[in-house]
Amino acid sequence: MRLDVPVLLALTVAAAAVQTALPHPQWMVMKPPLLAAVAAYYALSRELPLALTAALWSGAATDVCSGFPFPLTAGFLLVVCVALRSLRRVADDTVWWRGLAVMAVATLLQGVWYGATMGRNGIPLDRFIRGLLGAAGVGAVAGWAVFLVCGWLDGLAGNVKGAVPDDGVPWHNAVL
Repeated sequence: MRLDVPVLLALTVAAAAVQTALPHPQWMVMKPPLLAAVAAYYALSRELPLALTAALWSGAATDVCSGFPFPLTAGFLLVVCVALRSLRRVADDTVWWRGLAVMAVATLLQGVWYGATMGRNGIPLDRFIRGLLGAAGVGAVAGWAVFLVCGWLDGLAGNVKGAVPDDGVPWHNAVL
């Protein structure tokens, strides 16, 4: 029995709780994007229906926990999910830095998206750009950590397995 949906639910709830509890540093334009990292992980490592489910759940949880209108983050993460699907062959499971690279860019784009849709709230442009760069750095580290936790939990649940137990190949790609 595959445990993709229960693992996704557990990761989404845990990431939402941690992201909500984290403070919003003044030098960043947004909180560390833990939920966006969960959606990015699923976009790169699962089938399209599950990846879209992760993007929708993560976006909705971000909107609810942050007080944003519902389709704001959910719509952004759905677009990011579809875009990341084309990078699956380049950023495969064996590359340790894929969470860093993907989330650095995704966090930067998410900050720009928030700034374009909700405004900068009176923040001067130079400070907003510095906040974007700070958010991209923190998003990269958060992405690396979330991808590590997601991979570990998927392996623990048996969602990833292959010819060798620790190779990290998704079960649907393994030829046994």
